[in-house]
Amino acid sequence: MPNHQTIATPLNIVAVSGGLNSPSKTESLIQAILDELSEAISIKVHFIKLSEIGPLLGGAIYRNQLPQRVQDDLAAVEAADALIVGTPVYRASFTGLFKHFFDFVEQTALVDVPVLLAASGGSDRHALVLEHQLRPLFSFFQAQTLPIGVYATDRDFTPEYTVKSEQLSDRVTLAVARALPILEWAPAKGQRAAATRAKTEQANQNLGINKQIEQADVLPSAAVPDLDAAESRLHPKPQKNLNHVA
Repeated sequence: MPNHQTIATPLNIVAVSGGLNSPSKTESLIQAILDELSEAISIKVHFIKLSEIGPLLGGAIYRNQLPQRVQDDLAAVEAADALIVGTPVYRASFTGLFKHFFDFVEQTALVDVPVLLAASGGSDRHALVLEHQLRPLFSFFQAQTLPIGVYATDRDFTPEYTVKSEQLSDRVTLAVARALPILEWAPAKGQRAAATRAKTEQANQNLGINKQIEQADVLPSAAVPDLDAAESRLHPKPQKNLNHVA
């Protein structure tokens, strides 16, 4: 497996924390994942914190009603090579503002984008939030949710919300280790910003969370731009006999 010295272009990582307080256990957990990832490969990070931008979301139902800062954050998500997303568990689910933010992400922009899932909760009984809340959300976007997520409880943190648990540190290491082969492959690395720019501009003009959207069952990917070429490798079409005379 190549190390970060062999990767010329840093991986464009966008992290999103649904934590509404600062300091935040969720923000601390995501930062621990970023720190571990930066030990292995070269990354460039854009960290979006709902504790900072939550009040800016307000009651907007159209993306063009959002302040420029939030529109820029949405554009960063759409152009990311990979996402790290985390939320505290409120009433057995992600925070409302976390979901509201992703309601404004252009629905075809994250196809095949790797997403590492994380969450924090008061006890172990909320651990399945990764599977029954977060994974389905990013499956809607046809993103590539990574095989291992990270869930943390209150006892994994100090009173100052820093990570203290060796078990949590081990889970972070395992999640990053399992993610690395997918992240280092990153066929669209450095190209997604250009590939999604038109989607972002269109979304900024007319995307609303209450608008009906029609889309194909399988969406084109910035990583695999020609689905016909990929299909032809799986189902080769028979060659025509050019010498045949009727």
